[in-house]
Amino acid sequence: MVRVATATIEDLCMLCWARVVACKQEFDIPLGRWRLWITEVYEGEYPDIVGYMIHLPQCNHCENAPCVNVCPTGALYHTPEGFVRLDKDLCIGCRACTRACPYNAVYIDPRTNKADKCSFCEHLVETGLEPACVAACPTGARIFGDLEDPGSLIGRLYKEGKIKPVGAVAGRVKSKLFFAPLGAFRPIETRAGAFEKIVKPEGWEKALIDKDVDMTRWNPNADPRVQPGAIPAFAEEPALGQWAKIRLTKDPSVSALADIVKFTRENLSRAAVALLILMGLAVIWTQIIRPVHHEG
Repeated sequence: MVRVATATIEDLCMLCWARVVACKQEFDIPLGRWRLWITEVYEGEYPDIVGYMIHLPQCNHCENAPCVNVCPTGALYHTPEGFVRLDKDLCIGCRACTRACPYNAVYIDPRTNKADKCSFCEHLVETGLEPACVAACPTGARIFGDLEDPGSLIGRLYKEGKIKPVGAVAGRVKSKLFFAPLGAFRPIETRAGAFEKIVKPEGWEKALIDKDVDMTRWNPNADPRVQPGAIPAFAEEPALGQWAKIRLTKDPSVSALADIVKFTRENLSRAAVALLILMGLAVIWTQIIRPVHHEG
């Protein structure tokens, strides 16, 4: 049995948002709606800043999908490959699926007034290609494949127990969106450039696995007409994510000096470009326009 799934290796993710852009481009998703989202929340004051990273919402293509169970028209259903497919011709826009999804990953397209969600890029996978988010990831943090295939990277990590589903609800819905938590493949304490990242190993497990998913207030796809309690922003305490403590390793005076140097360099570059343009205009005037006037 094929069980398609996707996973994020957090140690490789650099929060570049390439997957979000690729997804939005691939499906021409309307403004204000998302099939895939990455959240960065930072709290505290220098030098102690705490970062909270969430990679949701996205359709988890659950094997026991609540959206499939409540859809009154059969517009949402499972394929033999494990995709949760949405037939928009059968969708009546009743919003039952948006209420049932524990991950708030189904949204209503304002152009059609019908449901929409991540499809795992089924149209690309069927032709042997990777989903847009996987293909766009520059570091290989995003992986996709068959959980039952020991030859695939995601299948091997799943068998070894190195990737985990999201939230305690995942055990009931049998989610197929997984994470390899920070620190699973690299040292938990890392230093790169001007930043030092210290991941709290006790935080990710409780946040990602032990805790029930409650995204009713945090939902960038929130429709206030049917979800008056939801806000299209971030709740004070997001239900999912991984805590990381980030501290600047450069002295503030050094950072300020670097900003001054950068500002000066940018202004000098602009001045050089302006000077080149003026010189070009002068050449055009003396070599082309002025001789023509004299001949006239």
